[in-house]
Amino acid sequence: MFCKNCGNVIDEKSLYCSNCGTRFETVQKQNFPDDRSSFGFAILGFFIPIVGLILFLIYEGKKPKRAKSAGKGALTGFVTRITLSIILVVLYVVFAASLLGDVTNAIDSNEPVISGQFNQETTAEILEKYVDVSFGEFKVINNGYFSETSLNITVKNKAEKQCSYYITIEAVDANGARIETDMIYVDKLNAGQEIYLSAFEYIEQDKINQLQNATFRVLEINKYDF
Repeated sequence: MFCKNCGNVIDEKSLYCSNCGTRFETVQKQNFPDDRSSFGFAILGFFIPIVGLILFLIYEGKKPKRAKSAGKGALTGFVTRITLSIILVVLYVVFAASLLGDVTNAIDSNEPVISGQFNQETTAEILEKYVDVSFGEFKVINNGYFSETSLNITVKNKAEKQCSYYITIEAVDANGARIETDMIYVDKLNAGQEIYLSAFEYIEQDKINQLQNATFRVLEINKYDF
């Protein structure tokens, strides 16, 4: 700032002009009236950084302490928002990657993605109380190049609510020795509803004759309630 008496450059903190000795304490007070840090400006800047920046620009030359409060609040609010945004993005990526990994593993292993609450009753209890599984004829169709096979299966939900069933079926010979196993998934079958499915559709040629004379039975059932 300059001395109004002689025009000499003076320090803003000085009370007298070093050249002419003029006292200018009153001038300093007029230039910065009631200037002090403002908690309100800091809070406003924190929650609305753009407003804090505007206040900083408005009061920078008139009330630097208040301007500084608004500027600090705006900067802190901006940094906090950026940090929280980065954390949320990282958490979302981790969750999405985990979910995608579960779905991919299920697809790669040819297993369905099962929802619902798992029922821990035994296979015998589930067959007795909740579901009927019946087997039709094991069919073999020779198309000239290879034989197509299928076992028709009917699944009926006896439960009083919607359920899903994950059923493992085994084929055994006359001595009870296991020849082959297959799995079927019944998704959200309503109470009293039945569905027709096929199993054992991709069988090695050397096992077809054994399966034509095999007995089919349920080996295991997992039940999921909704």
